[in-house]
Order: sequence, then structure tokens, then C-alpha cells
Amino acid sequence: MAENCGFCCGICRICLYSTYNCCCCTKESAPLREFQIICIGITNSGKSTLLAVLTNENSDTVVPTIGFNIKEIQLPNALLKVKELGGGENIRSFWSRYYDNVQGVVFVIDGLCTHDQLEDTRREIHGAIKHPDLQTLPWMILCNKQDLEGASTHHKVIEVLQLRDVMQANSNIIVKSCSKINKDSLMADFEAFSDLLLQFYSNSHNEPGARV
Repeated sequence: MAENCGFCCGICRICLYSTYNCCCCTKESAPLREFQIICIGITNSGKSTLLAVLTNENSDTVVPTIGFNIKEIQLPNALLKVKELGGGENIRSFWSRYYDNVQGVVFVIDGLCTHDQLEDTRREIHGAIKHPDLQTLPWMILCNKQDLEGASTHHKVIEVLQLRDVMQANSNIIVKSCSKINKDSLMADFEAFSDLLLQFYSNSHNEPGARV
């Protein structure tokens, strides 16, 4: 009888110890890798609206950005700290002041832009892609407003904006079509971008401090 009681007590101690380890000693999951991202595009391309959708904010109250906004987008495998710059003509000349230590670029294009706006977009995107601080980085180009009739697809934008050559020069550029009403698809685009960032920075030579 005494032996049985001792055996039972031993089993109880083991169970209690195991429960303690499970509840109190479980290892914390590794923190998400963080990336400093810049989001640019001319006025009315929809940058602020897309970021509001991704961060579960009310996109109906969004106004054009004056200066810059900062948003954090948490994805399954990364945390993107996005600095969105205003796209007004008087602001675009200051974009390059914010390129230091950037690890990736999101460029948003208005799929319904006029001919003049398209020319502005072409000039700005080529200027940014060729900038020494950005030319080798991962890029995601978003052709926005696909929910509206007449919007150009990303396939057409690649040709109209003459992006084929720069995409061949930098294999870390992806181009996607998107809209504010399809959050799941938009989130999938950003997850694909985070995968690209993780792959790119798995090589330590690509880290900001290591690039020449």
C-alpha cells in the first residue's frame, strides 16, 4: 500500500513538473524580421488608401499626404515599417532625402491616370529606380484601382512606363495589380514582397551597412 502511494506521488510530481514546463518555460517565438520600406508615387495614386486598408483603418477618410506618414504592416514572416511620402509636385523633389537606410521600395501607380500623369509617373519612377540608394533594392510596383473600369493592368503599365529594361537590370522588382476593395489580394502582394525582402537580405552583403 505504501509503495503504491509513493508511486502515485512520484507520477503526480512528474505531471506537475511537465505542466510547469509547458506553461512557464515555453520558448518565445522568434521576433519578426523588420524592414524599413519607403512608399512613393504621385498624388492620387492611392498610397494612403492602400496602407489604411492593410492596417485596418478607415480608408474613406483618407486625405492626400503632406510630408510623410509612417505605418507598420505586420505579415506572417516580417514587419514592414513603411514611410509613405507625399506625391505632390512640390514634394517629389525632396523624396531622395528619405532614401538613406531604406531596405525596399513600394511604388504605387494610378491605373486611371491621365496622359500627363502617366508622363509624371514615368519620369518619377525611372528617377527613383536609377537613384544610387535604391537601384539595387527589392521593389514592388503596384498598379492600383483595378476595381474601376478602364484601369490599366500591370502588364500594360510595364510597357507604357518602359519598365522592361530596368526589370531585367534588377531582378528584385515585382509588379502587381491591386485595388482597395480586395484586401486579401493586397495582403498577398505584400507577403510576396516580404518573401522577396527576406530572400534578398539572407545575403549579408545586401544589408544596408554592407552595401557600397
